[in-house]
Amino acid sequence: MVFINAEMRRIVDNVDLSWSKDLIIRYLTVNLAPFFRRDLLYFLADEEEQYRQYQMGFINRGRNIVCSTLADFYVELFKTFGINARKIAANSTRIPLFAVIVEGDKGWYFIDFLNDLFNNQLGIKTTEYGKIPRYNTLRTNFPYLVLLSDEYINDIDLALGIDKSLSSYFSELHLWMTDKNSIRKSFKVDDADRIGVFLKKMAYANENIINLGHINGAFERIRLYLFLEKIMFFKTEKRNISISLDKTYSIPRPVIEYTSPYQKGTVSFVEERTDGEFILARIK
Repeated sequence: MVFINAEMRRIVDNVDLSWSKDLIIRYLTVNLAPFFRRDLLYFLADEEEQYRQYQMGFINRGRNIVCSTLADFYVELFKTFGINARKIAANSTRIPLFAVIVEGDKGWYFIDFLNDLFNNQLGIKTTEYGKIPRYNTLRTNFPYLVLLSDEYINDIDLALGIDKSLSSYFSELHLWMTDKNSIRKSFKVDDADRIGVFLKKMAYANENIINLGHINGAFERIRLYLFLEKIMFFKTEKRNISISLDKTYSIPRPVIEYTSPYQKGTVSFVEERTDGEFILARIK
């Protein structure tokens, strides 16, 4: 087992060998997630280059991962604790999604480490952990997989001190941010001033949200803004929002742009990092 840095080693060494298998699996899954990020050499490549990398065999680039190398990492790690795990192809696409099935206390279950990576980094509930997979290929090949109920996962998180309360925070934030009357009163902006409303929402995100959790990779940062788009904006606003990676920087940065068809104006922000903190800087 190759550990990328000393911080990861400390987390692994904190595992209590008296814990049940399900406690160990969950602890390692959640607490090691912040150390990984999607590999830009793969995710920024075109489809043919991605397929070439898949055919040649994905290169292990440490913390810079694709679904296959992340699955390899956890399979190897679990086995050091005597826990059986297998990397599997979850679907039958040209480049399959690789995930893991692991033998826990209740039987074998499914974990999609890549698609839950952002959730674990932000600190919200996972959606691809211990679920019956939606992929027909996987359900056919592994019909014996068990479902871990939300209640059971919550009990494990409580026992481990894993805090997923941000899920409730974002649910409440969504109700507030998508209530036009509440927003108008809170931000003291006329509803017709669409750009003004957008600027207020971005200021709120800048001050209260974008530094939550441990989200550092370029693609994971984009995932954050796509998540906030769903949480903070009306359908009519979302139609006029563009979120992209600006690849002209040495490390690509998220850019968020809003165009008001009514006011015939555009405002844009780029994410910057200063003294370890992310900020949204207006560029237009």
